[in-house]
Amino acid sequence: MKGGIGETTSKVIAISRVLCILCVIYAHAPPYHTPLPLRVPSYDAAIWTLREVLGRSSVPLLSIISGYLAARLAMGGGWRRTLRRKAATLLLPLLLWNAIALSKDIAFSLGEAMPAFESLPRLLLAIGGEPRLTPLYFLRDIFLCSLFAPWLLAGLRHARWVLMTCLAANAVWNMDGPLFISGAIPLFYALGLGLGQGYWSAAILEQRPRLCWAVAARTLAALAVLPLVAAQYPALRLPESLSAALLIVRRFAAAAAFWVTAAAIARHHRLARAFAGFEPVIFFIFCAHPLIIGLAWTFVGPAARQLGKGSEFAAFAAAPFMVLALGYLAVWMLRRVAPRLLGALMAGKVPSDRQMMDAVRPLALLANRPTIPDRAVRTAPEVPPQGSDRPR
Repeated sequence: MKGGIGETTSKVIAISRVLCILCVIYAHAPPYHTPLPLRVPSYDAAIWTLREVLGRSSVPLLSIISGYLAARLAMGGGWRRTLRRKAATLLLPLLLWNAIALSKDIAFSLGEAMPAFESLPRLLLAIGGEPRLTPLYFLRDIFLCSLFAPWLLAGLRHARWVLMTCLAANAVWNMDGPLFISGAIPLFYALGLGLGQGYWSAAILEQRPRLCWAVAARTLAALAVLPLVAAQYPALRLPESLSAALLIVRRFAAAAAFWVTAAAIARHHRLARAFAGFEPVIFFIFCAHPLIIGLAWTFVGPAARQLGKGSEFAAFAAAPFMVLALGYLAVWMLRRVAPRLLGALMAGKVPSDRQMMDAVRPLALLANRPTIPDRAVRTAPEVPPQGSDRPR
């Protein structure tokens, strides 16, 4: 479908966004800085595995989707218009969310955590390093990919395998230096561009979903737990460059596994509605999750640690659902007290009353206990969306 996206693909993309962003919360949920666990099985090993298999492995598909959508938008609207939109939908939220985090730091420390002036470009816009809210480096790297998209597309047209080989080498050896915070993002973004332009196809994921999921999930799990095994058997420890190459393989497997999972969810009507219903607020969830986790862990963390490792693991496992619930409530409140600020924080799009209701209605349907009458949904006043795009 030239210049557009089919309905089925659009639904799977929406579900994929929600699924991946909920999983990425595991990468940033406490307990922080956990060392490689030496005892398997254990709660520490379970936390470490969840963080690696679901948390750190969910970003590649988000990068692919960003590239795919950029390619489809470029077909219909032109790169200049796309770039202006990306500046408003990527850089402005990056700036505002980091400013909120810095303001919180300064207020909570009574001014003692005032950052140095020369560090503000990095803390606010990730210029030269990670921003104050580390996960938001993704917005900065995707914006850079948008800047380079015309050259990436030219490379895909004329020498696609040479380009992809160079990007893969950069992902392994970080040859771009400080240009990209994550050298893997351009690789997967370019893969998405190629898919969007039809240079290659992912049809096998639709034709043989069970086989693809089985291969991808087992590859992902095996490579994710390899460091745990190597810690027990030093002979299995790999050189740094080989470990980095296997990490790229793991990320490819993760992207395939997450996509096939999202496609399977899309085929189940009620489950698909439960996931896709949260898509209008999921960008807010992504940007806010470090702040929400930090606030929630202030109350949950001490009690969980006091009750033991099992409770700490339970709190960790529940983190995405807790963040989703608190984030939804924050959007609901900001819509009423500061809709313009919410629009800026959400890349120009405020969810309507209908969308906010649709986010929670499927959960009741899943339990066969509808709590929101159909009449309420039909008569809910609409708030027209502001803007037309969000970071992918």
